[in-house]
Formats: sequence, C-alpha cells, structure tokens
Amino acid sequence: MKMLTRFVIAGGLLLSGLLTITPLSAQQNSPVDLTGMWVWVNQEDATNRFRGVDPGGRYEGMTINDAARMRADTYSEEWISTSPLLQCRPRGPTYQPYALDPVQIDKQLDPISRQVVAYKITAHKTAGARMVWLDHRADPSRYAAHSWEGFSTGTFKGPIFEISTSHLKESILSRNGVPSSFRATVIEQLYLDEPYLHWVFTVIDPDYLTEPLVRSGLYVRSSTQQLPPYPCQAEDNLPPGADQSYKVPHYLPGENPWLTETAFKFKAPLTAWRGFAEALYPQWYAAGKTMSPPAAPDLVLKPVYNDDSTRIAERADALPERVPMVGDVETVHVSGNVYLIAGAGGNIVASIGDDGVILVDSGLASGTEKVLAGIRQAAARLRPPALPESASPYNSTWQATHAFAEPKIRMIINTTDTPDHVQGNAAVRKSPAFGPLGDGPAYQLGTSSGSSQQNLSHVNVQQRMLKTDAANAPTDTYFTGRYTLYRFFNGQAVQIFHMPNAITDGDSIVYFRRADAIATGDIYNSDIYPPIDVGRGGSIDGVIDALNKVLEMSVTEYMSQGGTMIVPGHGWVSDSGDVGYYRDMLMIVRDRIQSLIDKGLSLPQVLAAKPTMDYDPLYGREPKASRRFVEAVYTSLARKGGATR
Repeated sequence: MKMLTRFVIAGGLLLSGLLTITPLSAQQNSPVDLTGMWVWVNQEDATNRFRGVDPGGRYEGMTINDAARMRADTYSEEWISTSPLLQCRPRGPTYQPYALDPVQIDKQLDPISRQVVAYKITAHKTAGARMVWLDHRADPSRYAAHSWEGFSTGTFKGPIFEISTSHLKESILSRNGVPSSFRATVIEQLYLDEPYLHWVFTVIDPDYLTEPLVRSGLYVRSSTQQLPPYPCQAEDNLPPGADQSYKVPHYLPGENPWLTETAFKFKAPLTAWRGFAEALYPQWYAAGKTMSPPAAPDLVLKPVYNDDSTRIAERADALPERVPMVGDVETVHVSGNVYLIAGAGGNIVASIGDDGVILVDSGLASGTEKVLAGIRQAAARLRPPALPESASPYNSTWQATHAFAEPKIRMIINTTDTPDHVQGNAAVRKSPAFGPLGDGPAYQLGTSSGSSQQNLSHVNVQQRMLKTDAANAPTDTYFTGRYTLYRFFNGQAVQIFHMPNAITDGDSIVYFRRADAIATGDIYNSDIYPPIDVGRGGSIDGVIDALNKVLEMSVTEYMSQGGTMIVPGHGWVSDSGDVGYYRDMLMIVRDRIQSLIDKGLSLPQVLAAKPTMDYDPLYGREPKASRRFVEAVYTSLARKGGATR
C-alpha cells in the first residue's frame, strides 16, 4: 500500500510538471488576462493634464499640420461649456489612454465555446463600455454611423494585445482644441507587466497629422477601486435674460492672445510648443537652442500657415469636376423600419414595412435598378411574423404565411431639386415596383380617384423642375411650414418640414416619428460643405437655422450620440453630435467671413484669406467645394449688409 501511495504521489507530481510545460488544450488558447481595474500613473509628461484647462498654444509632442494648428489657435475653451450638446462629449481613443481616468476592463464570453469574443473597456468619463471585438467580425459599412469610441477589433500578437479602431467621430488630440478628424484611425498596443499595464496608442489622421502620432499611458492594477458614476450633466449656462440664441465662442484667426503663454512660462522657444513633428527629433535641438522665448505671455501671435494642408482646396480645384455616378449601392439599417440606400447619387432613405415603401429622394436614374434591388434586400424575410394566439384562418397556414409579396413603393418625397437626388423619380414611377397610395383596379378603371400623392415636394421644387426637368418633376406639393401625411405609414407618422432659404428656397427634411430618424437632404452632409445656391434662394443663415431645427427635433441617447438618427444628403448615418459639429463649423466660418466683410474686403480678397483652410481637410476635398461655399457665404452675407465684390 505504501508503495502504491508513493507511485500515486510520484505520478501526480509528474503530471503537474507536465502541465506546467504543456498546458491542456483548454489552456492553450488562453491569452494574457487584461481584466480588472486600472488607474493611471502620473509621469513626466503629465503636466498638461491636471485639472483645469490646458494652456492655449501648447501642442508639444505632437505631429500636427497647419490646418490642425489653425483650428487649435482659434479654439476657445468656452465652446464646450456653452454648448449643452457637446458639454458631456467623452474622450475617444485618440486621447482617452492619455487622460487621467481609471479604467475597468472586462471580458465577454461566447456562452457555447466559452472563448473571449470581446473586451469591454469602460473609463470614468465614458457612459458605457467600449467594445473591442476578438471574433474577427467584419468592419461596418463606410456609410455606418461613427461614434466617440469607434469600431474596434483586437488580436493578441504574442503577449501584446493590439486594437484597431475606425468609424470615429471628429474629436480631440488634446483638451485645448487640437482636433482629430472623422477619418482618423487608432492602433493601440497593450502590454501587461504585472502590476503595470503599458498602453501605447498611435493616431493616424490623414486630415490633421503630418505623420503618425505615438503616445502612451501607464496604468497600475487597483483591486480595491471601483468606477464612480459618470460625472457629467449638461447644463444651459446662459443667465436669465441673456440672449438665448446659440453662438460658438472662438477666436478669429490672428486674434488669440494666449498662444505664447506656455512658451513664456517655461522660457522655451515658441516653435518647441507648436506641435511641429521636426521638433521631436534630436537634430532639432541644436537649432532650438539658438531661438529665444517670447517676451510676454499674452502677445497676439500672427501665425503663418503654409504647409500642404493649407492647399487642399487648391489641389481639389485642379482636378476635373466629378460627374455624379452610380457605384456600389449599399443598404444600411438606420433605425426601426428606416434604411439608407447609398451609392446611387445622393442618399436615399426608405421606410420599408407591411404598408410598402416610402422613398425620400430617388438618386440618379442610372441607379434605379440597383436601388430597387436594395429595397428588395431590406424587405426580404426569411420567416414570417409570429402567428397570433388564435385559430388560423388559412387552409394551409404555412403556404399563406410564406408567400411574400414584392415590396411596393407607395410614394417618393423629394427634399430638393438637385439632380443627384431627383433624377430617378421618373424611372421609379415607371417601374413595376411603384404602386402609389390608392392604386388598385378601381383606380386603374377610373371609378376611384385613389390618392394623388405619388411624388411629393415643396411647391418651389416642383415649379423649378417643371421648367428644367419636367419628366422628373414631383406630381404633388405642399407649401406650409410643416406637412403631415394623412395617415400612419408602416406604423408611424411621417412629417415633412420646409427649411426656407437654406440650400435653396425649397428644401425639406423628413421625420419618421416612431423610428426617430430624420432625412435632411443636402442641408447636412457629413463630409462636404453645404452646396448653398444663393441664386435659388439659399443662404448661410438659412442653413444654420435649418440645422438648429434638426437639433431641436433630435435627442441623444447619452453623451451626445445615438438617439435620433440623422441621414445626410451625402455621407454616413449620423446623430446630433455630428450635426452639432457641422453646425458649429458653419457658424465659425460665417463669423470669419463676416469679419472680413466688415473690414471692407472684396470677394477675391476673402477667397485669398482662406477662411475655411482649417476645415478643408474635412469638407473641401471635392473640386470647387470650398470656393463655392465661401462665395455663397460671402454673397448671402453681403446681401444682408452690403459688401464690395
């Protein structure tokens, strides 16, 4: 017995030794465990991240271009506190690992395989978990919504956990206004060296960086700490009796008095603090020692911006104008029974349900067949709705409930008369898929009037199109500020609002009430300036008023994102946070041009001043887009107050 006991003990020790060398199959795919609570460790580069506002002009350690530098130079810290919409804007991956927030990391497991399918990363100043998917899911469509945290996938490369993130909203690289664009991507590398977590993150931004920006944060495990509640509640800070109209606090170019503050404080040359990539390299140090610091902290710096980012509009203008074309047409779910059909010209919005289809705009005529295919794709059902808890009225329930009808397009609503939004009207109306409200045998025989609402727009749109494109002109009109369809359609009210003197004098937005989705037409485009046509009644103030109306109609789910989904005339599915940024950009550019007009500058002089230079990387990459926008803003403001052309 003693010998047997010795063998058992020896065998157990041998097995234990083997397990330490060769893990069981259930252990072989176990990566490093990053879960737990982590708190940030202060280090030598933390001096610009304590409580309070970062000093103006402090961009050291960055690789920004002149467009980003101009945006930061004209930024006012009062902007966030003034805007209830953006007060609780969270920090995204372009900045969050560099912040002071404690972070909780948790796993999400597949209940069947028990493998890790995602890490959930929650920081103090974010309302919920950022999902980092490990299950190789595909990237979202280019028309999918952007968010503060973006879409992230992760993979282990040895002991390093690497995260790749896209679909980010416009955000920040630092709290003093250095921007990151909605085209930015982020690569993060997390390395566990117990009890420390090294977090290196690289921002790649084609709009605002001259080279990738690499930064890092160091965290230490904290087993006794718990995340506090989210600390922000948006407030309207206007005092009683103050002007209630929204304004964007900002400095006009060349008027910020605080750009020399940091350099003066640290007695260092100004160039060291301006975010030039070359100042990060050792060879710059010799030249830096020959430079003098500014003589005072409040000198009004007159920066000169002249790198490649300042010539984006000129390079775009040198290209031939792009003729609207039909590409790969994609159908993207927006909310409820509302879908975006993109790639056939201007964006098309479709409400698809048991009552049929309502289209908002029709795109280009050459894309009609692809649009109809997209509608069929969204309407396709693999199984019928659940049966009621009662006896079936059918002889064959399966046959009756699995015979799916072709979706019928009941109505087209046009937001504008711009060709890439309306040229498909006639093609859709002539297609077999078109079956307007009231259509049926009695209507076809002339014994019933049916419904006249086939193709609806504001009356100004119809009247113009009858002169220029009668075949595609809407058949029906409205002329009031608000028009509501006479009945629920697909289980919800559909309302149309006239946006006077915005892009033109006939713009409409369409609100699907139950889905909480708004189709804006061209008054909002996620990646291009608004194509204001002053000759057709458009104006910069009208566009801003229209966007304010959209924001008044919208609510956010939390932290300035989600909630009411907004479909632009061009670009990706958006929300109030995106529209708020766009509206504020228009207000800033309007103020700059108004200031130049007040100084007596003519239109050629205003164009030469490049008042949109810092926003051109975002919105000025189409030929003539920036020039036409500046001309339209100048002309509409000049008509109000007079100016020299």
